[in-house]
Amino acid sequence: MRSSELARFVSHLRRVRELRERDLSDYLVYTALAMECFQAANSLIEIGERYVVGLGRYPATYSDIFQIMREEGVIGGEELSALKRLIFLGNLIAHEYYRITEGELREMANLLDVAEGVVERLARGRGPGPGGSG
Repeated sequence: MRSSELARFVSHLRRVRELRERDLSDYLVYTALAMECFQAANSLIEIGERYVVGLGRYPATYSDIFQIMREEGVIGGEELSALKRLIFLGNLIAHEYYRITEGELREMANLLDVAEGVVERLARGRGPGPGGSG
């Protein structure tokens, strides 16, 4: 993984953590959190894609990236479910921004905590963490 990809993910995650505790009924806070979540999810996708392509695997979809990582033993089943949900919510922001609720946005922000564990393990070159084989 490139250090710039890691730095981007960490930077967006830091902002997500700052914003998710604020009042999401404030339009600017809501919009800023949505964009930071979206950017963090995109950084995660880039990190995952680089990893699986390095294995000689070529995903057809963003969710396939994480399915391949599961098949390779890099992430556990619970992490796979969380990351697929994160991708779904990111797509909701990208394509139907007006439909994402405050609850879903908070969920996305919280799912990024799972993503952080995956990114940290990839940076250290390790396999599954919590929920390992599950």
